[in-house]
Amino acid sequence: MLKKNVIRVPEGCPTVHQAMELAVIFSERNECTRENPVKVEVGEGEHVMVGVADTAGNYNGLLTHVSCNNITIFGRGRSKTTILGGFYVNGKQNVKMEQLCVTNDAGYGLVYCEGSGPNVDLTECCFKKCQKSGMEVREGATVIATRCGFMENGECGVICCHANTKVRLNDSTMHHNGQAGLWAYGHAVVDLHGTKTDIHSNKKCGIFSVENAKVNIHLPSQHNTTHDNNDANRAQYGGGSIANINADGTFTHVEADDGDDDDY
Repeated sequence: MLKKNVIRVPEGCPTVHQAMELAVIFSERNECTRENPVKVEVGEGEHVMVGVADTAGNYNGLLTHVSCNNITIFGRGRSKTTILGGFYVNGKQNVKMEQLCVTNDAGYGLVYCEGSGPNVDLTECCFKKCQKSGMEVREGATVIATRCGFMENGECGVICCHANTKVRLNDSTMHHNGQAGLWAYGHAVVDLHGTKTDIHSNKKCGIFSVENAKVNIHLPSQHNTTHDNNDANRAQYGGGSIANINADGTFTHVEADDGDDDDY
């Protein structure tokens, strides 16, 4: 198991939390890299996480810390492998998550906090029915999510905030959330790609951009990117912007709907 850099839950390690601790040992002994990461394979069924506080002392439910750089956490499919709780990434690099469903009834599904630019890739994961938001990216983190879903969360599907925070969402969906599907603020930059992008049926705004945040939609202006949201499909305040980017790199600013920024 050590030579292959693979930790299997529950076959080789009973819990995901213990697998994170073991991953540190694997990473140090085998000098793991982006090309040769330590791998945590999570089997079918439900897996309960461990409750911890983030570095600000906030308790966000059952969050397990991602413990090292150069790590890939993958399940058997988002309809087969369910994480009961969430993940907390603080300053780690080259973190990948694939084929998982994450639900945290006491907090966030995925939180990125203070640190030197965490770099995270998500592929075919869903973050649903979390008490707070499905994913929060902040403090200069860089995240790419491909074919992911953020739905039925108590607050937003995705929150992106603070300067130097960069998020790319490829063919991802945000729907039926308690607040906005996508909320960007505080100079964060979000890029939306892929014709399967769909933001709809959220209880407040579809896309909400405020405080000099930028949401760049790399799709034709006629693409039905955000629709059927209860408050507004697009809302921008305080220097926030939402724009479609054309093939030649020019911007097409689509007039935002009227929304109520007092609710955020």
